[in-house]
Amino acid sequence: MDNSSITFASTSTLTPANAAEFTLFRFLPAELRLKIYDTFLSLPSGTPTNHQTRRILKISYSPSLSRYISATPPPVLLHLSHEARAYTQSYYTSLLLGANAKSPSFPTSIPISFSTDTLYLSSLHPLLATHLHDILFHLSTSPSRHLIQSLAIDLRCWSELCENGFLGVLARMRGLKEVLLVVEFGRVGNFRGELGWLQVPGWRGDLFWVSERAEEKVREERSRARGRDKWKGKGGVENKDEIDKVSVNCVLLTRGGEQA
Repeated sequence: MDNSSITFASTSTLTPANAAEFTLFRFLPAELRLKIYDTFLSLPSGTPTNHQTRRILKISYSPSLSRYISATPPPVLLHLSHEARAYTQSYYTSLLLGANAKSPSFPTSIPISFSTDTLYLSSLHPLLATHLHDILFHLSTSPSRHLIQSLAIDLRCWSELCENGFLGVLARMRGLKEVLLVVEFGRVGNFRGELGWLQVPGWRGDLFWVSERAEEKVREERSRARGRDKWKGKGGVENKDEIDKVSVNCVLLTRGGEQA
């Protein structure tokens, strides 16, 4: 073979800007492009642990804005291309949570995949004194409430929330499968990286006891709620075995691998 007929790319043309681009992607078969999108969406965020195969969608309530906000970056595929965005939107929907969430003009700026995301309602502790009932009302009337499968709450707020009707709210969330009670150390701003959960160490028997008692309370409240529905003719269940179990676990909050 005549080596003169072989053309090599000049290294001078491989700048950092174009070296990171795969310009031929759009010429791949559509089936392959969609398979790549699907694989990308199925990747867990961060390092998986016993309690983390889901993306953590952290939200907080802003009293000044009267709505919920999130610093969690939206899925990158939403901004990659029109095709990638359209495909991703078949998996993600807008979180409808807050006052006037049923209004057509409600701002829908937080994308969520209910089947793969954990909704982490954070920064609750300083708000309970003034906005506790607002938050409970939002959760109990949200059009998204029956779609939420995984919900995470600051452990410090659990008792006060339950004393004000939070168990009843959880009991009415039909799609709920797990509740995570998050142990925060108040240092999340000191570290960089993705949020994650860390399994509670075996020597923290107090946290295991808390989660067991919480799970029992959720089960009892769901049983009562379903019984009331049956009495009212709303399709309640006949016995406890028919009630979908909601697991409750304590987890440690991490950021960038450090306990936060």
